[in-house]
Amino acid sequence: MSSPPTTHRIDAAQGPSRRRVFSGERLSARVSWYAPGEHMHRHAHDCHQLSLLLLGTLMEQTGQGEERLAVPALGVKQAGVAHANDYGPSGALMLGIDLPASFDLQDRLGIGRAWQWRGHALQPPLLQGRGLLSALFAGELAAADVDARLWELLAGMARPGERPSGAPPRWLAVCCQRLQDENVPLADLADELGVHPVYVARAFTRWMGCAPSVFRARAQLQRALPLLAKGQALVDVAQQAGFADQSHFSRIARTHSGLTPARLRALLLA
Repeated sequence: MSSPPTTHRIDAAQGPSRRRVFSGERLSARVSWYAPGEHMHRHAHDCHQLSLLLLGTLMEQTGQGEERLAVPALGVKQAGVAHANDYGPSGALMLGIDLPASFDLQDRLGIGRAWQWRGHALQPPLLQGRGLLSALFAGELAAADVDARLWELLAGMARPGERPSGAPPRWLAVCCQRLQDENVPLADLADELGVHPVYVARAFTRWMGCAPSVFRARAQLQRALPLLAKGQALVDVAQQAGFADQSHFSRIARTHSGLTPARLRALLLA
């Protein structure tokens, strides 16, 4: 007789940065917090791993090359694939689903071996992932409901996303860096780059998968992650991360993680 599915309570007292939150007969789920600057040497897993990068940054090396991620993304690591990871100054918050190596990703989900990371057309699975994390943290779902929502999330992950063709504009990297580091108005930034603000907004959204304002808000929240992981007071975190006030911090945290700042701090706090 197979074991019944189990939902594991998310509790900061658990300590480790990688917490299993659901165990089912055919899949399991975990929430992972990788501290700023954390490095994982080349390794492989004995199961398939499908990951949703909710917040933070990631650099991953595999036999296919190197991926650098600064926006939410979906990743697939087939069982046995060797890889190494580096996490940037913000760390990374990820929701992961583990499937047995015997599960045929190509046949069941249309995911081939070349599938690695995707950063476009992610709004539905991002919303599903944030909603699931929020519900898991609040203890609102029965095990059978978690199981169903994880399979629904997998189905959303498998939908093909369109990547833009051609080469990104040369100013894109500078634009990303400025939006991450400063609260510069888009019109002023466009003037510095020598292009029209409308063109900046359109091209940025096309290549980064989100509007400049969304990218900036996410960068603010990512600056807050290491401070939350240290257990700092929320009002201090809001000020240091560049939010207008604590209410602004709360709105952005809910939008981009599905959690309030207090719950996000509890999740990250070791």
